[in-house]
Amino acid sequence: MNVLKGMPELRKEVVKLSTAKRRGRDTAVLRMAHSGRLQKLRPGVYRSATRDTWAHQDMADACLAVPEGVICLISALSYHGLTTTIPGETWIAIPKTSWVPRMTFPTRFIRLAEGAHGAGIEIVKIGGTKVRIYTKAKTVCDALRFRDKVGVEVAFEALKTFLRQGGLPDELIQWEQVCRIKTTLRGYLSLLLA
Repeated sequence: MNVLKGMPELRKEVVKLSTAKRRGRDTAVLRMAHSGRLQKLRPGVYRSATRDTWAHQDMADACLAVPEGVICLISALSYHGLTTTIPGETWIAIPKTSWVPRMTFPTRFIRLAEGAHGAGIEIVKIGGTKVRIYTKAKTVCDALRFRDKVGVEVAFEALKTFLRQGGLPDELIQWEQVCRIKTTLRGYLSLLLA
């Protein structure tokens, strides 16, 4: 007998316990989570544990668990091929006024003002899941802004790799006001392009 039959909420990518409870299926969801058939992303949010694993699954899971979140900094640099650093946690940008959810996997949250949070987002598909991630140029500028968090070496490597891959300084300069890095960016660019 298929336990998922009659539970349309389990055919989706994410199962919210609140939705299952409204349909009288919360006990079944909790039982399946306890048995290992559902994986807990954060309290009250689950996904099927039988799904195939894919590269960057942690980013897809993070976006499923935090819908307003955007993949940023080291996670985005890694996705775009701008760093050799392997992220030990998923980096997610959230609006400055949002609360930080408790996650069941290693996650690091960065709070951004509304203008910086909502700008430069692109949607990519990872294993069928829509993932919100910052563009290459915005990610490099964010790395320069948060170089105290990601490391100066990582930020400088990202900038050099971006330019080596054919990225243009003008693409970065368009983000200098949003990311508040005009002096820093111009300094690094003059050093690299001299």
